[in-house]
Amino acid sequence: MHRLIRLFLFFALASLVGCSSTFRTYTQTLELAFNSGDGASLTKQELASRNVDALYAKVGSLPNAVLVLEYIEHGQHKWVSADEAMLVLEKGRLVKTTGFENNLLYQSNTELDPLKQSMAKIQVGQSWQSRTDWSDRSETGHLVSYEVVYTEVTSLDLLDYRFQTKLVTEQVTFADGKTAINQFWYDLNSGWLLKSRQTIAPNWPEVELVHISTAGRLLGVIKKGSLR
Repeated sequence: MHRLIRLFLFFALASLVGCSSTFRTYTQTLELAFNSGDGASLTKQELASRNVDALYAKVGSLPNAVLVLEYIEHGQHKWVSADEAMLVLEKGRLVKTTGFENNLLYQSNTELDPLKQSMAKIQVGQSWQSRTDWSDRSETGHLVSYEVVYTEVTSLDLLDYRFQTKLVTEQVTFADGKTAINQFWYDLNSGWLLKSRQTIAPNWPEVELVHISTAGRLLGVIKKGSLR
């Protein structure tokens, strides 16, 4: 059975990325997380009993996988999958990866990122520029421009609860002229980030991240710790 799942994931990824090798499979993670073909999910009881925080990660059209918070270092949250791929977040922004074929190694000027502000201060028109370094062929210095183009109040359903959120939408422009849209959902009451959709390079699929332990903490399901 596991062999069939591995083969399915291999061909699903191959069809997703085509000729460009953009990332390696989350095979073990998805084997552990498969839930009737719908991806991973955790109940309130499971969240409450966990010793480490969880993050849902959805890469392209693949089902959700559950990543765990390995540690926090220098303001960066480092989330790891079962097959030891890592996503590094800085105030919710994806700034580094490991375990993929082409990894984001570094992003400059993150101190200028509007997401570093409190939620209430993130406004339309705020912009910044960054340069990114990649592991494939030691590519460095790719310019990326970000601009907040829209904010709105909207609802977000997590853990059988409807959160009222501030949705921040930004346009991303890459060095080759291609553009993408990033979105960030913040809980209106606490300002904590609950969900994001991000594209870090033109050849990467969109990455959707759900901070499910943060949602559980806001609902009182998780009593310990803080991800603020």
